[in-house]
Amino acid sequence: MKIFLVLTIDVEPDCSRNWSYSNPLQFEGISNGIAEKLQPLFIDHGIVPTYLINNVVLENAPSVDVLRKLPGKYELGTHLHPEFMEPEKEFYDYAGKKAEKNCCYYPGAIESEKITNITNLFVNAFGYRPTSFRAGRFSAGNNTMASLRKSGYLVDSSVTPHILWNDSSREIPIDYRQAPQQPYFMSQRNFLEQNAGGDLLQVPVSIGLNKRNIIKELLASGAGLLHPVRKYKPIWLRPFYSRTKEMIGLVREFMKTYQDQEWMVLNMMFHNVEVLPGISPYTQTENECRQYLRQLKDFFIFCQQEKIQSVALSQLYDIFRKK
Repeated sequence: MKIFLVLTIDVEPDCSRNWSYSNPLQFEGISNGIAEKLQPLFIDHGIVPTYLINNVVLENAPSVDVLRKLPGKYELGTHLHPEFMEPEKEFYDYAGKKAEKNCCYYPGAIESEKITNITNLFVNAFGYRPTSFRAGRFSAGNNTMASLRKSGYLVDSSVTPHILWNDSSREIPIDYRQAPQQPYFMSQRNFLEQNAGGDLLQVPVSIGLNKRNIIKELLASGAGLLHPVRKYKPIWLRPFYSRTKEMIGLVREFMKTYQDQEWMVLNMMFHNVEVLPGISPYTQTENECRQYLRQLKDFFIFCQQEKIQSVALSQLYDIFRKK
């Protein structure tokens, strides 16, 4: 079985502990986080990242220049937080603002224009059309996918299997609990359904369920295996959310589940700002950042040992189209 790793990184301005943008607006997570920390690490381990860039970064000329001049292999795509993009743009001064809106709740025509506009912003910045996308806050819907097709995208990575997004900022829940774990061409009728003849590839974030720990807890509590199991702990292929041991365990579970398939895909995600102290809700100290980068390095070494091949997100389109 051939195993592919895609590394999808949401690129944001520097943030605070609650994801509000820095005030004044700063971009150290790009000039230092990506250029000095991440990309050299990726080059050292043969990793081809896909940087999914939001419009606040695309509007910052120095950040665009850094991304345009990165050494090594990588892909650039888009990442939409809809309240920061016309039409119905809510904020023009981004400092101190927090992205809380969801793409899929806008009327289809409005969402389509927003995707068109961030695509054009990307073209103006880099001189070519992006082909990979992720909705901010994983807030995709059928209209999102229709808009991506219209704008010439090949791949989306907004789906988070096993997750129900149902916090107070969601007008209605976004339910990915039954979504496929592996890439699939999406049906135009329902983007969570497969259609082998489709023209837009979905590459879900790699998330599994830690059923074994739940069973151990049930046995320890005396409930027994006949007790209904309603909640499993999601294990993300995502540093800080999961320890290296958990991420490797997730990969091995996937390898077992999909052992009869010709190909398997792993999709790790995180944000660029997570590798520097104090500009995300996660790593707050230099030591935590060192541990975070060590966690990435250890996982990449594991991938090298298992002969897992790193590819850019859009490369999967041709791989799966041939399949």
